[in-house]
Amino acid sequence: MLDALRFVQGAVAKKDFVPALTHFRIKDRTIMGSNGNMTLSSPIDLDLDIMPKAGPFIKALQTCQETIGLHVTAGGRLSIKSGRFKALVDCIPDGFPDTTPQGVFVELPDGILPALKALSPFIAEDASRPWARGILLRNSSAYATNNVVLMEYWLKAPFPVALNVPRSAVVELLRIAIEPMRLQVCNDSVTFHYEGGQWLKTQLYSTEWPDLNRVFNLPSNPEPVPTGLWDALEDLKPFTDKLNQVYISPGKVSTGPDGDDASATSEVPAVSTRGVFNLDYLLKLKGVAEKIDFTTYPKPCLFFGENVRGAIIGMRA
Repeated sequence: MLDALRFVQGAVAKKDFVPALTHFRIKDRTIMGSNGNMTLSSPIDLDLDIMPKAGPFIKALQTCQETIGLHVTAGGRLSIKSGRFKALVDCIPDGFPDTTPQGVFVELPDGILPALKALSPFIAEDASRPWARGILLRNSSAYATNNVVLMEYWLKAPFPVALNVPRSAVVELLRIAIEPMRLQVCNDSVTFHYEGGQWLKTQLYSTEWPDLNRVFNLPSNPEPVPTGLWDALEDLKPFTDKLNQVYISPGKVSTGPDGDDASATSEVPAVSTRGVFNLDYLLKLKGVAEKIDFTTYPKPCLFFGENVRGAIIGMRA
């Protein structure tokens, strides 16, 4: 029972604007949680028709140490008893949205989780660009951008449909950490189906992205990331200002321009170029970028790694 709860709890709404979305829907030996945009469903060994408040229900089951007994009281509450422990969980009679998966079934190529894991740190949080708040799966690639870094991950096989999967669903797919078996797709949603009868359904964002080739086709001559660059950036993290700027110049990186006596500096003899970048965004490339071309600054600087390519935009000096 706890395994089913763990699967569905990530979709439960955190706020009570719509009461039903802070409750589980248990019916026909299935449990569902939904926040209105995403729904998770799992089979459960519980033959009840009830909508318990999600938070107290989870806490009560986690407290149980012995055989669990559940029944609905005359007042419509869910009674949970295990040994000396007993809890009553409030329930509501109805209001859960219709979240039935819709659309045509599509078989998935080899696993998508590596692509989602690699791209998830680069998903935007900017509400003014909703298309950038997800991962775009299209043709043989997956894409993400936070409007400073653009990333492309090369898939092992062409993806059967074009999808822009919201960040919230990406987080849950990675938390579940099981490769989906197949998709069910319609105009505004996709459902990821799993072998055990579990599924995740989410609304989709627009697949109308800007022309990415305008960035990826820029002239570039990438070279191996300068030895010691990542360690030097870590050294400077406590010393950046509110803009989080880091200055790259021959032989060093620093938190201020040349001649700024107040800046912190870390020597990197292998660096031979100049540029100004947001330190946190640049550090996101650690473990991703193997080669990079800093010489194109202030234009986008292209980088390449295992199964990926991308570009990072610098800051004005």
